[in-house]
Amino acid sequence: MPTLIIDNKEIQVKPGTSIMEAATMLGGYIPHFCYHPKLSVAGNCRMCLVEVEKMPKPVVACAMPVSDGMVVRTSSDMAQRARRGVMEFLLINHPLDCPVCDQGGDCSLQDLAMKYGPDRSRFHETKRHAVDKDLGPLIETEMDRCIHCTRCIRFSVEIAGVEEMGATFRGDHMQIGTYVEQTLTSELAGNMAEICPVGALNDKPFHFQARNWELKHSVGLCSHCSVACHLRWDHIDNGIKRVKARSCDAINETWICDKGRYSYDGLTVGRLSKPMVRRDRGGATAGLAVVSWPEALEQAAALLKQVRPDEVAGLADAGLQSGEDLFAFQDFLRRVVGTPHIDHRLRQRDFSGDDVALTRADLLMNTPLAQIERADCIVLVGSDSRYDVPLLNLRVRKAAANGAAVFAIYPRQLNSTIVGMETVVVYPGNEAAFLDEVLLALTHQALTGETPAVRVAAALRKAQRPLLLLGDYAICHPMAEAMRRRVVAILQECQALGQGSSQGEKWNGYNRVDPSGNSAAAQDFGVVPHRGPGYHRLSAAAGRNVRAILEAAVAGEIKVLFLMGADPTIDAVEPALARAALAKAQVIYLGAFERPAVRMAHVVLPGVLIPEKMATLTNCEGRVQQSQQAVLPAGEAKEEWRILRALSDYFPERLGYDNLQQLRQAMAQTDHRYQPQSLSIGDLAPPCDHSPVTVGLPLNEGHPAHLGSGLLLLVERAFYHDDPVLRRSKIMAQLDGGAVVRMCPGDAARLHLGDGERAWISQGFGTPQIGLEMTVKLDTMVPEGVLFGSGGYSESLLQDLCSWDGFVAVAVSKSETGRLELRNG
Repeated sequence: MPTLIIDNKEIQVKPGTSIMEAATMLGGYIPHFCYHPKLSVAGNCRMCLVEVEKMPKPVVACAMPVSDGMVVRTSSDMAQRARRGVMEFLLINHPLDCPVCDQGGDCSLQDLAMKYGPDRSRFHETKRHAVDKDLGPLIETEMDRCIHCTRCIRFSVEIAGVEEMGATFRGDHMQIGTYVEQTLTSELAGNMAEICPVGALNDKPFHFQARNWELKHSVGLCSHCSVACHLRWDHIDNGIKRVKARSCDAINETWICDKGRYSYDGLTVGRLSKPMVRRDRGGATAGLAVVSWPEALEQAAALLKQVRPDEVAGLADAGLQSGEDLFAFQDFLRRVVGTPHIDHRLRQRDFSGDDVALTRADLLMNTPLAQIERADCIVLVGSDSRYDVPLLNLRVRKAAANGAAVFAIYPRQLNSTIVGMETVVVYPGNEAAFLDEVLLALTHQALTGETPAVRVAAALRKAQRPLLLLGDYAICHPMAEAMRRRVVAILQECQALGQGSSQGEKWNGYNRVDPSGNSAAAQDFGVVPHRGPGYHRLSAAAGRNVRAILEAAVAGEIKVLFLMGADPTIDAVEPALARAALAKAQVIYLGAFERPAVRMAHVVLPGVLIPEKMATLTNCEGRVQQSQQAVLPAGEAKEEWRILRALSDYFPERLGYDNLQQLRQAMAQTDHRYQPQSLSIGDLAPPCDHSPVTVGLPLNEGHPAHLGSGLLLLVERAFYHDDPVLRRSKIMAQLDGGAVVRMCPGDAARLHLGDGERAWISQGFGTPQIGLEMTVKLDTMVPEGVLFGSGGYSESLLQDLCSWDGFVAVAVSKSETGRLELRNG
């Protein structure tokens, strides 16, 4: 290993380390513009010139590898003169618009110009003028400021995998932009504005909102998916004005996706700010009326106490809640009310896994995020990783770039950014059978052929570190548990469940990734009917799951529904069943947003969102983290756990924690991973800290029911419309494609439908028939016989056609003018 001296300090580094990297290890700083630790070296700006002993000219620190015995001076007269010359050239064409530049006060060029820039220009010719580009709703361009550092280009190509940014023309005419006039389509586009060292690419939603020095900064975590990226909220006057990424190499490196960065404007829209109860006057319902907190709590307690404990059920939305709220919710329902009926899995169809004592390792990841890039064979089972978990997808991209074979098993072709990935399109319901073929090919090595299953098995057999990842489609599949057990069996055959390979490395390649934010904390704290906190199996009779809860409410067996942030009329598999359940039962709604379920509630208790409270979040690898409070709650809203604690005062059994510290101690007593002394903001708890995966379970066949006849309907998450915050964001609305259904051109031609036309979609296996009108989008990635749509659009609720019993086949025809929309319930 070479040893060198930098500014009179000796350091030993790995071969190939650059002078810039070595200086950074010593805590030094070399000025730069084009260099970024997560991007390839370009050496464009020349601002990082340093003096190296025995070299006649200054050396580019970011591109020069160290050598043994090298002596470097980063602040010598030679280096300073060279940087002043470089800065003079950079400022030749730069406009003098710092007073109106959004980057002012947060600009590397501005800072370094103060140190190295001349006080006047010697350039008197006409300045170069670059045309501004329309890159969409996220990035504002001022291309006259561009210094051609190419950070945005390298990010687009190397990190995002969507080659949209590039350089056109040459020399003095060189311009940075899209190759053709179009808006950016990458889900990571906002990172380009963040890494731009000048004001050429700006954060458009933040444009003219505030100066950097006016803002207060709070560190937080993103709850829009289960990766839980590290971010920073910039706020002023109790409003979040900007979100930036925080560096965390173990989780999100230095990036965040666009919905984590830009959806903050949805935090304040449609908020519940005061408690309300439903008034009945003379037998007629008069609607919700604002009341005081004591009156609302008393009314909620009265509803809960007027029925038997087993006639109460609770449903939670984990993505909107902190770990503290989820723990208190199940604690309140189980200990205070006495009901076992509790769940958070609104989109899950298969609950057969509840009959087995599954562990934390069965339900979460076992390969740390940072280790994914070391895998040499990756199989994504029912995972559109680019849109389910964008920052995890970057790790898979790295693995592919390192030579890993990557396969995806999915019911359509994926718009993937993973180079070389082979997508195996499997007709919905046949996934378990395909995994059986892979398992058979693994165990019978004599099997040959060019079938997809044999190719997958051959790649797994050669791999030293195979990785299988169950994604959202697999988790919400009617045969979810059958698929999960086959994935375990395949990895067991590959000796990749942590047993230790022939090289002695303990590699566990089993990963189940629920993309819902904080869903891991809901599992940890037992917000499920069959298991309590800490994965403790309940000795008494297990409670009802979400489907059984709603069916029991319709039947009158569940009389009170307690909803914490959840709205099953939008997010459940069968919204029609949920509407019928909420119409029949008494409803207590505890949450932050005005939602359709609120209009059916009898008591409304306003809660708060993650940026408005001290929160514990658990990501998909089981890593427990804490987030700061950035802004104050809306109106009289309070943290959900505090509301539940106050509500427990109306019962003989009360919750035993009066402050956040006591609550976190109670959480730690049920699960050692939540010990307060091992958690502090900014610190990282260990990932994948759980027991081995359960093996030896029978490979059950499941029940892949196909209901009705026609095109098989699959409803997916809408990336920019996936939770209540995103649905209220005007910025996300500009990116979202809206409520459409996608079908292959062949099916559309057979049905005489064109791109953009309206179609009537109905299912007739039940009574009455259900139908709605949707816009058709032709998509060559969709196979014949399958219809894809996105859920969560209240104006066109495609889930109304879905069923918990399996995938529904629907009839599709051209919409007729004046046709009435039919809805069940």
